[in-house]
Amino acid sequence: MLDKPKRDPALIRKIKNWAYENLPITKEATVSVMELQCHEQDCPPLETVIAVMEQGLETRQCKFHKPITEVTQKDFEYVKLDSTSRA
Repeated sequence: MLDKPKRDPALIRKIKNWAYENLPITKEATVSVMELQCHEQDCPPLETVIAVMEQGLETRQCKFHKPITEVTQKDFEYVKLDSTSRA
């Protein structure tokens, strides 16, 4: 079984705060930060996905083609939230 590296809770909170500060979302929105393997062509092995869930709206997300540890507040300056389908 592969051991996954432990995520830094303080870093996750910081990224969530950047999302609330920089994305067009309400304070009531739920923000999820995930690091996933990227399977798209020409994509680095890991990507960070920010999912935003707000009542009455489709789930929206943005992706950074880098691991969580490399995401910065500057990354949020030009990001756009895309709608995703609900499961």
